[in-house]
Amino acid sequence: MDLNLKGKTAIISGGNKGLGAASAMALAAEGANVFLTARNADDLQSTADEISAAYGVEVGQLALDITDDGAGEKIVEAALGQFENIDILVNAAGAARGGVFHDIEDQVWRDAFELKFLGAVKLTRALVPHMQARKYGRIVNLIGMFGREPAKQALPASAVNAAFMAVNKGLSQIYGGDGIFVNAVDPGPTRSQRILDLFADMAKVNNTTPKELENGFRQQIPIGRLGELDEVARVVTFLASDASGNVNGTVLAVDGGMTKGLF
Repeated sequence: MDLNLKGKTAIISGGNKGLGAASAMALAAEGANVFLTARNADDLQSTADEISAAYGVEVGQLALDITDDGAGEKIVEAALGQFENIDILVNAAGAARGGVFHDIEDQVWRDAFELKFLGAVKLTRALVPHMQARKYGRIVNLIGMFGREPAKQALPASAVNAAFMAVNKGLSQIYGGDGIFVNAVDPGPTRSQRILDLFADMAKVNNTTPKELENGFRQQIPIGRLGELDEVARVVTFLASDASGNVNGTVLAVDGGMTKGLF
């Protein structure tokens, strides 16, 4: 299937590692140019070099903290300074931590919302006028399964993800008529440093070890294993492409069947 991504350009926040980097690589494999942004300049350069060498597409990058004032505008300005148009936005920055509720300090909650939630809001808000002018855009938000089914061991992540899902749906209603489709991916436990950090936090709540917690998660996943980064990235790429056609305002779970709810 031709996803018609060759020559298109995508901004990927959190593009230096994990799901962001995997999404950038999957898009590049289909011929899309990519513009990566994250805080760590060294990681960004390494990922950019890897993508350029592997796929021969044009790669841009900007190291900055997306929680800073004006970060969204700076990213869009830099991307449009290198590329004529921006067709795709993948919001993949940020990971909320877990822990025992009464031990979680205010700053943990602030960090969770400012990085993952407000970071995506600011970048999307800065890019939407460009997409509106062209009557075309694909926005893919990487959220997480705890938005549907809150986890007592990870309430900051649960709250942020639920808020993100609400904005995802709202944006799809506002901008669908402008040719801008907004969708989300809900990864389940996916093998990455991010999930290992979350397992460590959640293990403290359950008075167990991260490894035992991981084994417990495996038992809850019908397919019996954690997901892989490239499995999530392929779904991101589909939603970023014209092949997704009439898909707008949806949240696709990539969790091996772990989410039990019907909606």
